[in-house]
Amino acid sequence: MPSLLNYAILTDPTSLQASQPGAPSTGTVYVIVSNTHQSEVRWDFIDVEIPVGSGPDDLTGNPTAISATIEKDYTVNREPEPIFDWDSVLGRFRAHDSSGGRLTLPPEESLVLSLENIPVSDLAGLVRVKIYERSGGGDSNLPVRRANSLTTLGLVKQTPKIPRNFRPEKNSLVDVDAGQNLVLAWEGPDNLDYWIRDPQGNEVLVQSAVQGPRVTQQPYSWSPPSAPRRGTTYTLIAGTTTATQQYQGYFLTTTVHALVPEFDSGTRTPWVEQAPGKSRATFSAAGMEIHNGAGALGTVTADRVDVDRVNTRAVHGRTAGDGWIDFPRSGLNVHQGGSTQLGTLSADRAEVDRVNTKSVHGRNSTDGWIDFPQSGVDVHKDGQPGRGTIWADRADVNGVKTAWVQGPSDSDGWIEFPPSGLNVFHGQGKAWGTVWADRADLNSVTTHWAEGPDGKKSRIAFTETGVKITDPEKKRGTVVAGETNVRSVVTPWVSGPQEGAGWISFPNEGVDVHRDGEVSFGRIRYASYKESQTVNERPVHRRLPPYEWPPRSGN
Repeated sequence: MPSLLNYAILTDPTSLQASQPGAPSTGTVYVIVSNTHQSEVRWDFIDVEIPVGSGPDDLTGNPTAISATIEKDYTVNREPEPIFDWDSVLGRFRAHDSSGGRLTLPPEESLVLSLENIPVSDLAGLVRVKIYERSGGGDSNLPVRRANSLTTLGLVKQTPKIPRNFRPEKNSLVDVDAGQNLVLAWEGPDNLDYWIRDPQGNEVLVQSAVQGPRVTQQPYSWSPPSAPRRGTTYTLIAGTTTATQQYQGYFLTTTVHALVPEFDSGTRTPWVEQAPGKSRATFSAAGMEIHNGAGALGTVTADRVDVDRVNTRAVHGRTAGDGWIDFPRSGLNVHQGGSTQLGTLSADRAEVDRVNTKSVHGRNSTDGWIDFPQSGVDVHKDGQPGRGTIWADRADVNGVKTAWVQGPSDSDGWIEFPPSGLNVFHGQGKAWGTVWADRADLNSVTTHWAEGPDGKKSRIAFTETGVKITDPEKKRGTVVAGETNVRSVVTPWVSGPQEGAGWISFPNEGVDVHRDGEVSFGRIRYASYKESQTVNERPVHRRLPPYEWPPRSGN
């Protein structure tokens, strides 16, 4: 008896692919059950039997791996939902009521029995699927028969007629620097010719077709002469070749990459990133920007940087505690310890137009230092506020205020400045020293004596009674003057200015006049005259040149 229900079969994919070595194939079979009657059909079960084995007529060798489900788009009042599962006793998939009751398929309704994840067997061929049904009703309202109705449907298993799975044999990332080679692999029927085309368009025939009626699936592989050094796409071409023409009908592509790519002509890209959320280099119209994983400006680490200009807000040492430099509008600030506190600038030389600073210090903490109060410059010693020493070849200043001035060594003379004026000392004590000068223009000189230079000239001593003049032999010396205006002269003799002049001595008895530098008496002449040019009614005399000849007699 024919079945009361109508059956159709579909597969996914449309043509099931037979499994191949290393490439298992799975598929899905859909059995559509429909009631074409105008009346309901009552059914006890619907069995789907698939051939199990490894032959060309078998669908699978492992039915327990199949997932069976049932789907319907109708409801029947007070009827349980049917189930669809594997019955290992019968060796079939059965749709039924789990409690053994009878189910109803309303008129013009349908349900779908699905067999999913079917491990398709290896050999190609036609597979017959048998469907067993126990039912009743329909337009003739037939009673439910004890005998089963049988319907047979068919589906096709095919072996691939085109190549597939074109890929790098190991992975698509080649470490060229480590000497790793590239192997391209694929599977396909052996009745085709295979070429591989490189990125430059060059084609290489890597496998010729096998002649004969039987077609088998084969694994193939090929290696390029050298591994690619950057991202490279290879194209697998499959076709047939006749004596006069080449037919290419199938194309597969695969792309491989070098672990460290090399580019002969350059790379154009808006940015380069290590990984999502990692550092990024962005190429803008102005140049290049480095960003960290958070999108903020990042860090460039290098042994050396050779640039014409660096625009930056700050320059910092490698660690957080290192000194750093910022660049305000006024110039440059050096900071210490990762804080805003001003730090130290160390250099062999510094050539600047101006230095604004509170103080300048030597390299060590005990070195001298200079500070700059409003009044000028203070020099200190030993790292302390005590006043220090300035050493210089020359000092050109408008004024010097100091307690004393000394030569460069401790044994040199020195000058102090008491309120009364200026004291000159020699050595380390307060013994009076010597002032050496070409000229001295003074209002007054207070001294014990005055002497010519080098200790070989006459000396003037200032005693309590007056002035004492002595020659280098400590004998009485000579006063040479163009004019002398004194109230009194006490002397043993008076002589004319030239050699052989007359002279006057003053013995106890009175006055003796002598001539020609001798002891012989000379003459006294007197003339009364008054020249027109006088000063205070005294004759004006011409200044005579000095002489060095003293009279030989009379001490």
